[in-house]
Amino acid sequence: MHKDVQAPPPREIGASALILNEAGDVLLVESREEDEMVLPGGKSMENEPPHMAAPRAVGNLTALDVVPRRLLLIDFYPASVYGNEWETINYVFYCGLVDFNAPSVTDLGIGHRWIERTKITHHAYRDQFHRIRKSLMVLDEGRTTQYLVHSNAVEVRVDGAARAIS
Repeated sequence: MHKDVQAPPPREIGASALILNEAGDVLLVESREEDEMVLPGGKSMENEPPHMAAPRAVGNLTALDVVPRRLLLIDFYPASVYGNEWETINYVFYCGLVDFNAPSVTDLGIGHRWIERTKITHHAYRDQFHRIRKSLMVLDEGRTTQYLVHSNAVEVRVDGAARAIS
């Protein structure tokens, strides 16, 4: 083994879905770890790609059958951000419009509701709010997939150098 190579830290891969209704409201679900709401989704299982994890997790939480239509962003969280022992890589996929008033309640008992875009900041915790806002910008403005580090946009240049962008 090369001297510069170290064992990578454990990683968690998350996959979320941006789902809208015909009014443009965003579907959010109650977080299991917070008092606030998050995009529906969850962790990828072993050997499960994120584009397959998102619809599985959404189905488990809401009983919706969704298909990822577009990768909106990738958000990398270093292990040091919250003192975790693992890094987290979160993928957000656009999964289309749902044309009914409320998703079905599943056996998991997870609360969920449609939130107007202007009110997301009152319902989602800070990191999730930034992830949702940036996902909506990518979708609405036809931007390319965004790469974030701890919810902050990073531009990756062809020469491999990276710099933060606002």
